[in-house]
Parts: sequence; structure tokens; C-alpha cells
Amino acid sequence: MLIYHPAFDIYNCIFRVLQLLSYTNDAEIEVDKLRIWDFYLTFPREVRKIKFPMELSALKKVFKEKEQNLYEDLIDPRRIMDRMKPYQLAALKALASYGFIDKDSLSKNVVKKTNKEIPLELKQQLSELSVEKLNILKLITGFKDLPLYGDFGLKARTGLIDFKYDAK
Repeated sequence: MLIYHPAFDIYNCIFRVLQLLSYTNDAEIEVDKLRIWDFYLTFPREVRKIKFPMELSALKKVFKEKEQNLYEDLIDPRRIMDRMKPYQLAALKALASYGFIDKDSLSKNVVKKTNKEIPLELKQQLSELSVEKLNILKLITGFKDLPLYGDFGLKARTGLIDFKYDAK
């Protein structure tokens, strides 16, 4: 039986990354940070499992569910994140080949937007967001100043990517 999921679709990943890049004002974003953001854009209900910093604890209340649907919980989010990695990296390489992100920066594990303009029709589709996805994007902007590395960084707080052996 074939089962489709947007997490494992390169074109859907390109679209999600463009949404993330168009929503954030950051000049440069680490690849792993963008990958984590993409994971939460794909699986918004997983946000409940993040260890929020005290100054952002009010944001956590937005993601509290009134009803829990056991069928929507991921059994092993870290494994799903690992499975998404090749699709995410291929999407980033495709965006670099289209000229939307800088190739040289990508080789240094940094995503840097270029001045290439996104076509108007695509820009309109990128702006059409559900309330849930809009909340995720607001959360991401709240987390943008959070470091990626360290015991209190984004990797540690999400538990999606190993951080213990990162150079600090």
C-alpha cells in the first residue's frame, strides 16, 4: 500500500521552506534550525513537546489542545526528523539552484536568502496559511533569537537533533 505524506515530498518541502523564508526577516539561518522549523510546520501538534523558555511560556498556551487525538501523535519524532533530512537537504539544494538561496552559504550549513524575487502567483500561495500554521510561524519568530546549540538551545529543547557533540 502506498501512503503519501507531505513530510517526504521534496516539492512540498520546497514550498514549506519558502514559506519559512518569506515569513522570517533573518538574513541568515542555520540549516539545522530551518530543518527544525520545517518539522514543526509539517507536524504542528508536536510543538506541545518543546521545552519552552520562561520568557516564551505564554506562547505554549496557544498550542495546548482541548482534545487529544492519539492517531496524530508521532511515536518517534526524532526518527521522522532523520527520515525528513534527505528531502529537506534536497529542497535546499533545489532552492539554491533556482537562485532563491545562496549556494556558497549553503555549503557552510547556512541558509541565506538572495535578492531573487519569488513569482507573484507563488507568493500569494505562500501567504495562504491556516490558523495552525500561522501560529507555528509566530512561534518560530519568537524562537529565532534562541541559540541552536548548547544545553538550552533549540536542538536541546526540541530533542529532534542530537546536540551533545556540537562544537560550542
